[in-house]
Amino acid sequence: MKKEVKPVGSANDELKQKYIQINKLYIKTVKPIFKKSCFDCHGNTTNYPWYYKIPGVKQLIDHDIEESKKHLDFSKDFPFVSHETPLKDFEAIEKTMKDGSMPPLRYRIMHGDSKITEDEMKQVEKWIKESREILK
Repeated sequence: MKKEVKPVGSANDELKQKYIQINKLYIKTVKPIFKKSCFDCHGNTTNYPWYYKIPGVKQLIDHDIEESKKHLDFSKDFPFVSHETPLKDFEAIEKTMKDGSMPPLRYRIMHGDSKITEDEMKQVEKWIKESREILK
């Protein structure tokens, strides 16, 4: 019986290399922004607020975190853990930045520095644009 030999430089290897390239850019420019604004819900480094232990609040926060990670989880860098493709993840990130829905208002009220600034938004948009080019 003959063993199947995969060609060197297969499409899968090429895609992995593209993801590595995109991840390097992500870690350098975008991860610090997401760490400040997104990781409490979309990462594995949640800094729980003092009011977390209040009955009802704890359940609400736990639910929000669980739901947010179902959509997009930044815990393992790029490509993100999600229920979509990386290209769809880019679309979702762009949409939420443009409509201002992330971080949610109730989070921003208690975490005033979590809102993404115009400059940070431009950096994320630039990374997404560059990443799409890499994936073409």
